[in-house]
Amino acid sequence: MSSENSTFRIPQSAFTKPLHVLIIEDSEDDAVLLLRGLQRGGYDPVFERVETPEAMKDALGGKQWDIVISDYVLPRFSGLAALDVLKKSGLDLPFIIVSGNIGEDIAVETMKAGAHDYIIKGNLKRLIPAVERELREAEIRRERQLDRKKLIETSELLENIFSNIYILIAYMDTKFNFIRVNPLYAKADGREPEFFVGKNHFDLYPNKENEEIFRKVVITGEPYFTYAKPFQYAEHQDRGVTYWDWSLQPVKDNGGDVHGLVLSLIDVTEKIKLQSKAMQNAHLAALGELAAGVAHEINNPLNGIINYAQILVNKIAKESRENEIASRIIKEGGRITNIVRSLLSFARKRTEEKGIYTISGILSDAMLLTATQILKDNIKLKVNVPDNLPEIFANAQQIQQVFLNIMNNSRYALNEKYPGPHEDKILEISGETVTIEGRQYIKTIFYDRGTGISADIIDKIINPFFTTKPGGKGTGLGLSISHGIIRDHDGHLRIESVNGEFTKMIVELPPVM
Repeated sequence: MSSENSTFRIPQSAFTKPLHVLIIEDSEDDAVLLLRGLQRGGYDPVFERVETPEAMKDALGGKQWDIVISDYVLPRFSGLAALDVLKKSGLDLPFIIVSGNIGEDIAVETMKAGAHDYIIKGNLKRLIPAVERELREAEIRRERQLDRKKLIETSELLENIFSNIYILIAYMDTKFNFIRVNPLYAKADGREPEFFVGKNHFDLYPNKENEEIFRKVVITGEPYFTYAKPFQYAEHQDRGVTYWDWSLQPVKDNGGDVHGLVLSLIDVTEKIKLQSKAMQNAHLAALGELAAGVAHEINNPLNGIINYAQILVNKIAKESRENEIASRIIKEGGRITNIVRSLLSFARKRTEEKGIYTISGILSDAMLLTATQILKDNIKLKVNVPDNLPEIFANAQQIQQVFLNIMNNSRYALNEKYPGPHEDKILEISGETVTIEGRQYIKTIFYDRGTGISADIIDKIINPFFTTKPGGKGTGLGLSISHGIIRDHDGHLRIESVNGEFTKMIVELPPVM
């Protein structure tokens, strides 16, 4: 044969199944025998005959084939060489060796090399069964490859969802050991996902109540949801305390037994803050209404008292005892007027407007509202806040609110420790300029020698709704709101305390630059 590739017509028969077959054969007569054998088996062969490696490469690259049938020995080629060309092409096609004389050693060699079957030309009765078997197995391989591809695509999709979904997800076994967490879960705790693998959830986050919930899910197989009762899950240097809605879902096998748990969490910190702010606004609105009513009721008789006292001052001799008393009435009346005015200023609707103020000025306004009560409780008040400290850019009412809250907490702690007068029943307030990490701040310290704060709760005391006061004496919102106000002013609110000895509330605010 002079041609490396050849196609030729063969008689038609009652074939029903198309078959694309690449024939590697130097004998055209032998190729016709193969094709007639395929026709007798009910196939409609579409074929190409090649005799060299180059021709085989071109044929493999140019068309779709169902099967390759190759002679074992060709003048310029061999069955093993053809098998090598097929492997290098990357195509997974059935490969059958057909030869006029195959010994056992050659048959073993070809099968080891990757041929799917071998047939002696003198016994072509095995051709159709071999072809049908190889086509079935090829179809099974294709289906498996397709299933494997779908599985890989599904796994990649799930991995993409798992890694990018904006929900914290952790998968753990029934002993609560982490198997895997998504990146967002790890990031929320300031760690890498690998850190959690193999570690126990409750070794990292001890909580008896939650541990009982986890056990109940394992035992009952029922999921647990706590959307209505978010809990504190972690605290970070940058974000502070965070809160989460969370759910726990059991993972069951075909028998219905729980073999794993999926914990999912959604950050609701901002929601909690908004709820706290809403409660604060409602409280202030009620206080404003009360203050407006009180001011109206006080100002009218107060103006009459001051006016009558002024009449007495005008009519009584200046050097008399009576004139001095009337002047004191005017002075104290004016003091009451200032207190009512400050109360109204504090309680009216807040705005986000900021201005330039001094710490001493804001503190003085706050003292008008609480100093009398502090002194009435036999608390010695020592104030050392210089007037010449740098000014701050702030919402004065909000900073005043922070100072009032801190002073009220100090008053409560001192009264708890010393119900009556005592030499250590002192509230000291001082101010100074400090430099922290290369930046200047105005530091205001409120120091009392009251009950102090125990070490196990000092990190929780700024959490919303956390309070050490008995029911009816505190909402647990004061320090949380104060912390938020100071943070919004680009400052710090720090607590130093020793249980039973003292507490220092430290407010650091940046000066006007």
